[in-house]
Amino acid sequence: MKHSFSSKQYGVTLLVIFFLGIMALSLMASDIDLFSPVSASTGFSYTALTFSAGPKGFIVSLVVLAAMTWRLTPNRVLWMKKMFHLGLILAVGFICKTALKQVTESPRPYTEVLTQNLLIPQPSHFYNLSLFQKQQVIEEVTNNVSTWRTNQWQGEKDFSFPSGHTIFVAICLAFFGNLFLQNGRYLLTLALSTWAMGVAYSRLWLGMHRPIDLLGSVVFVLLVYILSVKLEKVSDKVLSRCLKVKVGGS
Repeated sequence: MKHSFSSKQYGVTLLVIFFLGIMALSLMASDIDLFSPVSASTGFSYTALTFSAGPKGFIVSLVVLAAMTWRLTPNRVLWMKKMFHLGLILAVGFICKTALKQVTESPRPYTEVLTQNLLIPQPSHFYNLSLFQKQQVIEEVTNNVSTWRTNQWQGEKDFSFPSGHTIFVAICLAFFGNLFLQNGRYLLTLALSTWAMGVAYSRLWLGMHRPIDLLGSVVFVLLVYILSVKLEKVSDKVLSRCLKVKVGGS
């Protein structure tokens, strides 16, 4: 167990640094004005960042990162095991994220904008509306809020805590960052960390999350990552059986 934890120490360290970085970002986020005009370059940049960790873009990000580790792991069986471990961690993260959102029922920050515009009596009322009504209410603020933001609001009308995007980038930071540092790839680790921070800030800038949503997500990933030693044992057994079946079938 001690050896397994020591093999994850880089990932744990990166998550702690990520947590502290988000705390620093929170100070910057206090000046974000969701009513302010947005240039095309700024809107595109934050939209691209959030897309890279979203329901569609995360696949692209995973493929790119996995391809990098393919070159760093000559042993293909070991690489497959690591990717299988990653898949289990992601599955646990996303399943728990969905459950936590339903338990916490925390309104997204943009619902406060809708309240300020007198479109709903209070933020929590937004979740009593039908899907069509939610779309209409958001559309009514497009004269006051940039479409770079409202387009994101239209795409995500669920609860705020925790942040699925932050859970994803935190898992990638811990898992791939740990592998990069073990292989002395410091520039790749820096690039990965910068991307993770960019995604986190984009969620604040777009009005999709509060700092507590991001911080809570990182703490959650840290716990899952530390406890993933047991998941790895399970995944090793499952993968070994699959490989035996494949070899036996061939």
